[in-house]
Amino acid sequence: WYQRRVRVSIFEPSPVPPNSKDKISKVINLFKKRFGESPEFVVRAPGRINLIGEHVDYCGFPVLPIAIEQDVVIVGRRDSESRMLTVTNTDAASFPDLSCDINKIEFTETVQWHSYVLAGFVGVSRRLNSYNPGLQLLVHGEVPMSAGLSSSSALVCAAALAAAVFLKDTTLDRGAMAELCAKSERFVGTQGGGMDQAISFLGVEGKAQLINFSPVRCTPVTLPQGVVFVVANCMVNKWKAGSKDFNNRVTECRLATKVLSVLSGLATEVSTLYQLMTSLNLDPAQLESLVQEKIHQEPYTTMELKEMLACSEEEWELWTGQCDISEFRLWDRASHVASEAARVSRFYDICTTGQNVQALGDLINSSHGSLRDNYNVSIEELERLVEVCTGAGALGCRLVGAGFGGCTISMVRSDEVDGFIERVYTGFYNHLDKKEVLGRYLFATKPSAGAAVYAL
Repeated sequence: WYQRRVRVSIFEPSPVPPNSKDKISKVINLFKKRFGESPEFVVRAPGRINLIGEHVDYCGFPVLPIAIEQDVVIVGRRDSESRMLTVTNTDAASFPDLSCDINKIEFTETVQWHSYVLAGFVGVSRRLNSYNPGLQLLVHGEVPMSAGLSSSSALVCAAALAAAVFLKDTTLDRGAMAELCAKSERFVGTQGGGMDQAISFLGVEGKAQLINFSPVRCTPVTLPQGVVFVVANCMVNKWKAGSKDFNNRVTECRLATKVLSVLSGLATEVSTLYQLMTSLNLDPAQLESLVQEKIHQEPYTTMELKEMLACSEEEWELWTGQCDISEFRLWDRASHVASEAARVSRFYDICTTGQNVQALGDLINSSHGSLRDNYNVSIEELERLVEVCTGAGALGCRLVGAGFGGCTISMVRSDEVDGFIERVYTGFYNHLDKKEVLGRYLFATKPSAGAAVYAL
């Protein structure tokens, strides 16, 4: 699993792919119309689908995602006559403009779409600590919002890449850019683990990626022939930064790590379940057994945890300040993480040995069950969509992304995909116009290339 550090340059401009030329041309023309000048650079960063390994990246465990064709494109130019950062969107009716002093960027409690652009820009500019001239940006996004396909991280990554080109900071490789963007997204309050940013930069056309963290390392994975992955949107949007639900899970995993560390008598300080596992010389299955043995199934109270961990009020606030719960389901959360880590390992083994693809489908189904029952991130609409997809012939189906809404991913035999999509449309979307659904809420996808700077 544990491969070399990714040190691949991202700043050498590449030709615009043929299937993107019309889109890029339209965005460039819109920029000229908006600002009266031609842009100086074009960058893109894709969204992602995580095939297996949900809610484990921020616990330090490997994940196995693909980059998708839907992406965020940013075109821009230097504005030497001002010190303003101007951010506009091709969908101006839905996403209002922003204009602010480029050297005095501040984040507010109210997160808006352009907050993610600012996060990516600030992450790069603070590295240099330079006084910047003005910058004009036009953003075009095709990753469905709040759907579990990483639209927000794609926006952060594209903005950081645009900032690096603008500021001529071309020293970072793809892995370093991914790590920088994972940290930058915390400016908007999301305590993610780095998967979304890593696959956005490290995606390889036609391949999945097994991604390890601290530092980012990756292994290209050839997926079985004869299967296709189909995305279906349950039509309920969940904005990760607009709720504490995601950060609550992060906090519970952090607390589970601390409890297991105390109960196991571990002298070494660890901050993630992965670090705990490796410090105790365990594998994921053994970690799951440790969870079953050491942690009780009933929720832990705040008082119980404070006493067990012998922490000060300041320490407790540091650990739990990003959540809004007073009871913590540590057994459920840690059980999911450990079992999901084992599923990632098994999924990778099956892909590399060419075993029966139904075994992959079984792992996908098992992942969904754990996300529903132990991580409690499914909702009624997602459950109904999973049922429809399973009945339509999916070899495996689960929710994808943070949950609480968004999309499912189904593994389908290639020769059955058209019929599968038709059956899912009939079973879930038949109250909507088919032209509106297909390609927007229901579509087959394939592994795409990662972020790029395009030659003008």
